[in-house]
Amino acid sequence: MATTSKEQAEAARAVDLYQFEGTDCYQESDEHARLRGYFPLTPGTPNASDAGSEEVMIVCIEIEPGDYLPSHRDSNEELLVVTAGRVEATVGDDTIDLETGQCAVVPEMAPHGLYNGGDETARIIGFFPDTELTATFEEPLEPFGTAEVTIEPDREAERGDD
Repeated sequence: MATTSKEQAEAARAVDLYQFEGTDCYQESDEHARLRGYFPLTPGTPNASDAGSEEVMIVCIEIEPGDYLPSHRDSNEELLVVTAGRVEATVGDDTIDLETGQCAVVPEMAPHGLYNGGDETARIIGFFPDTELTATFEEPLEPFGTAEVTIEPDREAERGDD
């Protein structure tokens, strides 16, 4: 089967996902509801790199031992891949253990969260099939100041508008 690819605007290159400045995310009501998010290939977000995709978004997160990503619902399906450590992933009513090299699929709008019950920092990459996403938490997520966090490309910057 022959395939065709879209014309690429630039040559392929490596991007170190954790070289960018991370964003500490947390809920004020629980000292363990916290993570560090890296958004290098997420168009329109703080600290995004210029190496982005027009059709896919990724987020990289680190969760320290004893901490967790609070339960939330995403407007898109998500593929969670553990790249270091281990986490308990709760998707809907099911909880599974994920270790380095394992993944879980989270259906669109399914409640899900991650808990690091291990003894090392867990690193997880979330892949989304779109560059726009709304994540809805039960309580506000700081530093965003809202329970509904929307990530979308900066269309004006893409067009070169001022």
